[in-house]
Amino acid sequence: MKSFLIFRNNIIINKYNINKIINCNNTRFINNNNNNNNNNSNNNKLNCINNNNNNNNNNRYFCSKNPITPTTSTTIKTNLLKITKTMSETSKLLDNKKIELNEKYNNPQLIEKGILAGIPDIFDGIIVNDTTQYPKGEDSVNKFKEIIKKSLEFWTENKRRGIWVEIPESYSILIPTLVENGFSFHHCQSNYIMLTKWLPTANGEPNKLPHYTSHFIGCGGVVINDRNEILLITEKQRPDKWKIPGGANDPGEDICQTAVREVFEETGIRTEFVSILGFRQLHNYAFNRGDIYFVCALKPLTLEINSDPSEIAQCKWAPVKEFTEIETPFPLQKSVSRLAYDYCFNGYKGMKASAVANSLRAGNSFVYHSSETDFDDLKQKE
Repeated sequence: MKSFLIFRNNIIINKYNINKIINCNNTRFINNNNNNNNNNSNNNKLNCINNNNNNNNNNRYFCSKNPITPTTSTTIKTNLLKITKTMSETSKLLDNKKIELNEKYNNPQLIEKGILAGIPDIFDGIIVNDTTQYPKGEDSVNKFKEIIKKSLEFWTENKRRGIWVEIPESYSILIPTLVENGFSFHHCQSNYIMLTKWLPTANGEPNKLPHYTSHFIGCGGVVINDRNEILLITEKQRPDKWKIPGGANDPGEDICQTAVREVFEETGIRTEFVSILGFRQLHNYAFNRGDIYFVCALKPLTLEINSDPSEIAQCKWAPVKEFTEIETPFPLQKSVSRLAYDYCFNGYKGMKASAVANSLRAGNSFVYHSSETDFDDLKQKE
């Protein structure tokens, strides 16, 4: 059974575990678990009240052992039942509206009228990605001009906002027609180009369509063995510059997976993810995009190096302290060496990964944190 959080009336509810509630207004954590009288402090559920620590400007939390009274317990359950009922009714209304909008804007009958059918999004926009409705043949451009004219009139009349039109390479002859009608290039992939048009400009409303992907994601692996040696490489392009192994995140890949894969591909060392020690954000990277680089602690499962000769010039295990003393022109690698030292010798742990169910599609994603909070009930079970 999936487990997820619902936000309503300033209360966060774990839908399938009614015992856990967080009142966001008072920053109080309440657990109504009258059946658990275990004296183990790890299992006792306490009221946690936000408290300012006089020795630190940051907010801290302390635990108050004031018990939840039966009256409070009953009130909480009653309120939860009311909220759950309201949410159920609201969900039905949203589902019905979604069906209604889809029938109106993604209806094959529109195509018969010379209007593009598209998927309505939650922001009152339309996504046109069914390319089978685009005209073909010698007169396809003129036909498409008429289709776009009727479509824009229909969308404007019905107060649609952002319009997204996907054009595959095989229909690239239609792109100039969209540009002539005020569409702009949004992004391009190997097999299509996406154009957009913001319709409410006549009302003076600024374009609120999101920009395309703004950052690259990269991961480096801090791999330290039982002898306090760290795995280091030099790349063929810079054979004298020592650094940790790592590389770019692949589509659909989690950060914790990227670090493990890249280390294995470059060095032949198998590892498992432990934590994120830190990350660096860089502006104006390739193609004027940003770059976020995650430094991941990995536990080695093997020790024998078998580096990739097409990418790697040198690869070795070196004392962590030696890495901190290596002269390098890269401040990032110098900061990595200090994180590695702190992780190896000073007990720094970084942020672990906890699986949490996705709200919009099947499967889990990861929340990275340094809390002792248990997220196990939030992940989608196999």
